[in-house]
Amino acid sequence: MAFGMTKRAHIFRNPWLYALSIRLLHFNGFKKIREIVGKKKNVFEPACGYGRLQKYLHDNCSYSGIDLNEIFINFGRKRGLDIRIGDVLEEKNYIKSDIIILCDILHHLTRDNIHRVVSIAKKFSTEKVVIMEPSFVGLASGKGFFSRLAAKVFAKVDFDGINNIEHWSTRQDYQKLFKHLKETNKFADMKIQMSKGYYFVELIRA
Repeated sequence: MAFGMTKRAHIFRNPWLYALSIRLLHFNGFKKIREIVGKKKNVFEPACGYGRLQKYLHDNCSYSGIDLNEIFINFGRKRGLDIRIGDVLEEKNYIKSDIIILCDILHHLTRDNIHRVVSIAKKFSTEKVVIMEPSFVGLASGKGFFSRLAAKVFAKVDFDGINNIEHWSTRQDYQKLFKHLKETNKFADMKIQMSKGYYFVELIRA
C-alpha cells in the first residue's frame, strides 16, 4: 500500500501528538489489554504505530510489531522496541505469536482487507486474535447533519496516509462484523467487552 507522506493527518506525523490524542480519546482504557493478554505471552501487533501497546502489557510479555509509518517505527525503535516497517496485508511480515492484536485498524480497512488481515492473524496466532476498535465512531454513522459533520471531521483527523475511511460502523454493524469474522475464520469462541469507548474482542482458537 502506498503511504501518503504529505497527506497524512497531523497526528500521524508526530508520535507525541498521536499519543496525547489517543490518551484523550480512551482515557487510559488500554489498560484492559493487560488482563486480556495475561502474563508471559508473545504478542505481535500489525499496524503497531510506535508500539504504544507495549507499555500496557505485563513486563514478562514479549512484544513486536509492524507498521508502514516510518516516523512512528523510528520513534519506537529508538526506545528499544522490536518493531519494523511492514505491510499488514502481506503474510511474510507476520511472525508466530501467542496473541496477535489488531488495534485501531479495522475502521481503516475495506471489508475485504478486514477479512484478509483477520485471516492472516489467525494463521499466525497460537491462542487468539484480539481486536480493539473505538465504539465512539458510531457517532459518524448516521445520516443527519451532525453525523455527516462528525464523519468528515473523523475522516480528516484519522487519515493515516494509507487508507481513505469510507464507512463508519454502528454498534450493530460491529456486532455483525465480529460475529462474521468468528464464523468465517472458524474461531472456537468469541468474547466481547466494552470499556471506555472501545470494543475489546477476543477471537479464540480451538
